[in-house]
Amino acid sequence: MKLSLYCPKCSRLIADLNDPLPQVTCAACQDRYGVLHGKLSKHSSMNETLLFLSKSLPSLHKRHYTFQITTPDRNLKQLQFSIPGQTDPIPVHYGDVVSVLYTMQGYLMKKLVAVTNHTTGKRYVLPNPVPSSTHLRITISTAVLTLLVGSFFSGSNIFLASIVTALGTMAYLKVTNSAQLTSPPLEAYGREANRLIGDQRLLAQKLKIDHRIDEINHECKSNQGLIARLEALKQKMVDVDQALYAPRIFRTTGAVKILKQQITNNQRLVREYRRALQMIEIEVETSWIADQLPDASNFTRAILQKLEELRAIEDQNQFLKLQLAAYEEVQHHVIPGYEG
Repeated sequence: MKLSLYCPKCSRLIADLNDPLPQVTCAACQDRYGVLHGKLSKHSSMNETLLFLSKSLPSLHKRHYTFQITTPDRNLKQLQFSIPGQTDPIPVHYGDVVSVLYTMQGYLMKKLVAVTNHTTGKRYVLPNPVPSSTHLRITISTAVLTLLVGSFFSGSNIFLASIVTALGTMAYLKVTNSAQLTSPPLEAYGREANRLIGDQRLLAQKLKIDHRIDEINHECKSNQGLIARLEALKQKMVDVDQALYAPRIFRTTGAVKILKQQITNNQRLVREYRRALQMIEIEVETSWIADQLPDASNFTRAILQKLEELRAIEDQNQFLKLQLAAYEEVQHHVIPGYEG
């Protein structure tokens, strides 16, 4: 399923959610939007009647939404917002893949702009962007402060002005729509939360493994360079006087043997770490497709156990480094990690 994101203003394609980004910019409008994308794990829609006198007279309604969205990187986000009206214009259901577009103030949501249901292909662009609760509080606070300061300097009754302002603010908040984007604590969501916590542990391990593979590859190249220098040194000693340099030739040969053993261990580590990366990617992608898997925790434990087994090879490499540090010839060709 191709997940495409379109600009809410000009309807042009602005992003492909198969490679999701936290922010997108429309090339035509140059408008920048924040993006929330994931699978709907909880959904509620409730109508609130703000004013109803009789069936023959106009009434005032407000609809409140709560979306809990599990993102592809296995985080849980909660979006709460309200829109005017009694009907439900945003048709979404549990398990649908949805995306949310919002304008930004720094890195925070400023106004909610659009909701797209990628499962059904339907998109809802809000007629009027809904301000975030933070943006709304700042706006109201500024207006209230301005009003009170104006009342004070104009000589008006500040106490009466405060009461009227408070009542007006409460009434305004009651009828005004707002949006809020949060990251709820996972501990309160039972089995699904445990699954997300497990996936987050795997993703954290994935970052560590990526970094460790880079370190190991660098170490292998350094060892190969050091072996070449030691072999050249040994050949010089043989050419000058093999008998005189026999002890050093012996130690150099031993150092080269240890370095080659390290390279062998490192190559095995890289193979096993890459295999673990593939297992993690499979597990996280499987979770994205189907969140409720009866054997999911077994796979998580198996992966973490495999990583624990690889620590034995890491420990052996550390032991080899200590042995290598005792060789005078290696200290003469010192590289980071082998200082005496």
